[in-house]
Amino acid sequence: MQLTSGSFGRHGDLSTSYCRKAVFSIIVLSLITLSIYGNSFDCSWHFDDKPNITDNSNLHLRELSWDSIKQALFSDPRKPGILYRPIACLSLALNYYFGGLDVSGYHLVNIFIHILSSFFLFLFLYHTLNIPSLKTKYASKSYSIAILATLLWAINPIHTQAITFIVQRMASLAGMFYIMAMYLYLRARTAEKRGKSALFLILCLISFTMAFGSKENAALLPLSIFLYEILIIQGDTGIYLRRNIKGFLVVFGAVLFIGLAYLYYRNGNALSFMAGYEQRPFSITQRLLTEPRIIIFYVSLLIYPVPNRLSVAHSIGISSSLFNPISTLISILFIVGSIGFLIYMARKYPLFSFCFLFFFLNHMIESTIFPLELIFEHRNYIPSMLFFVPVVIGFSNLLEKYAVKRGMKYTISVFIVLLLMSLGHSTFMRNFAWKNEKSLWIDAVEKAPDHFRVHHNLGLYYQDHGYREEAISEYEKALNSPVIHRKNEVIITYYNLGRLYDELKDYEKAEYFYQRAVRMKPDFSPALINLASICDKRGKIISADHYLMKAIKTNPGDPSINFNMGLYFLRAGRPEKAIYHLKKSMNDKRLKKRALLHLGIAYKQKGLFGRAVTCFRESAALDARNITPHLHLAEIFCQTGNESMSQQEAEKIVDLMMRDEDLFYKTISLITDKRHLKNMQLSATLILPLISRACNDRSKRLNQLKDHVEEILGREMKIE
Repeated sequence: MQLTSGSFGRHGDLSTSYCRKAVFSIIVLSLITLSIYGNSFDCSWHFDDKPNITDNSNLHLRELSWDSIKQALFSDPRKPGILYRPIACLSLALNYYFGGLDVSGYHLVNIFIHILSSFFLFLFLYHTLNIPSLKTKYASKSYSIAILATLLWAINPIHTQAITFIVQRMASLAGMFYIMAMYLYLRARTAEKRGKSALFLILCLISFTMAFGSKENAALLPLSIFLYEILIIQGDTGIYLRRNIKGFLVVFGAVLFIGLAYLYYRNGNALSFMAGYEQRPFSITQRLLTEPRIIIFYVSLLIYPVPNRLSVAHSIGISSSLFNPISTLISILFIVGSIGFLIYMARKYPLFSFCFLFFFLNHMIESTIFPLELIFEHRNYIPSMLFFVPVVIGFSNLLEKYAVKRGMKYTISVFIVLLLMSLGHSTFMRNFAWKNEKSLWIDAVEKAPDHFRVHHNLGLYYQDHGYREEAISEYEKALNSPVIHRKNEVIITYYNLGRLYDELKDYEKAEYFYQRAVRMKPDFSPALINLASICDKRGKIISADHYLMKAIKTNPGDPSINFNMGLYFLRAGRPEKAIYHLKKSMNDKRLKKRALLHLGIAYKQKGLFGRAVTCFRESAALDARNITPHLHLAEIFCQTGNESMSQQEAEKIVDLMMRDEDLFYKTISLITDKRHLKNMQLSATLILPLISRACNDRSKRLNQLKDHVEEILGREMKIE
């Protein structure tokens, strides 16, 4: 059955009118979206951004070569070398290529993606309302319905998590290609020429591939298209289904095959995802019982999305049975009843049924059997795309009903305008919660105080910014929180508490928390390394060796472990072993400059001054503001009798200290404080005289320059 659409008329006036509407819509959508997301350009990186983007070196594209691009396509942070959402990852890699880790570029692209999603949603709705089965009823008001329904979706605050949270570009990019594919399918079905129809179908397939390559939940697109075909395009749904039951089975089978093939590729076993439940605090049955309640909650957020109801964490308890809590059964009955009612009403109200069935259908992957976390707002980005169409049609019908009653007509119109303004304002205000880690997690703590994660992440923020007491308080609250997301996530909290008490020199408590972490995860090498360090400080040499050997056995090639092993052996005065491990740690680019510095110290301990000088110079070249390599170089040159070179290094030290007043005190502490630099300390009796002499020389030169300037100034004044 080939269709034609009223929006593709042969007459110039219709075509011109359509073009004007399309141009106006993209301008309106762009201006409104930019105005309400304009305060998000400086919103910082957040928790999932770190493993996926900022710490994922595979995405740090530095050259446009095939090898670098291929590396970005295979950048799964959990399974390096596995193809992982390649379209989304490539876009993030290109962001890094053009702007590094400057967040503004990433936000600009995210907003641009959302604008394009909104525009294709408008086009899809506009042309849908003009196809033969709906044209009589909606053609005259298709533009107003399409633009208003698109705006209600585009500015809804629930989508801030998919747009302002940078890593959720994966969800929004999948949404953009998803709705683009729906639109292209419609164009294929309404094209008058077969060649044009085939072209649009090919483009539709490409868009589907791009959507699936952005995020896996786009696998449901063929089912959405099939649902669209039978409910909207076909005149008699029952007859079409009976005639095309094989077609439905083929589509369903194709979606199932894509899903199973993807799971097999990822894990070598199509059912391997079930292993994910081992680390979840819920079973598959409990998840299936809980998700209907969450779906109802999503609906409430779409209808009433005020900022104080939105959060990165929500307190929704796990359903242990149909009756615990009783809202579980009520939610299941409501959803099953709603789907049954929508199917029953499909013949009489096909558009109404399609829009809400589309919502339920596109929650199938993230709200059913997979062991994902229970709730996230960004999961509504695709499902909610058509949610507001019936709402807008309701507004339209009311305006028609009260067309002759100006008071009611103006009241409804003002209500719609105020609704748009309030949604836009709520989105604008919600973006402030995403400004930085502190604002995000303080907001989350207020809304979900029983969640482990929100206290842990707020504690991590305080720890990273030097607020140790506040960090300890939040970590302790996290350990006492009943809601966890993974059974072993408390390991990191124990480890971080150990680090904090280590910094506070409360080694007894630090050792206690490190041991708690190791007890839960015996091969947790960071805790093992730090336990070795504490034992070393407390004189427990045998225990220190035990923990170190245990750490290196867990992952002998790990650069971080080898770096820490190198530091330990340096402190222990065993430079041969330190050199071995520090060399292995240089495989990590992030550790290289520190590894070179300590490798230089190791060579200096062995008396291999030539190699030490090479390492210190390489370390200084990698970090021009680091004064430590120059201190060691000055000491070596002084020890070896190279007075001119030692003085050159001393002058570099003075130059660096003059640029930063705080660096002066840090340098003096570094030279004179012996407590933390066992077997690595600098010789104060050699370094301090060099610095003093360099300062005197600098002072003499400055005084000579001052005298010369004053002499010239005097001559000039006499001439005048």
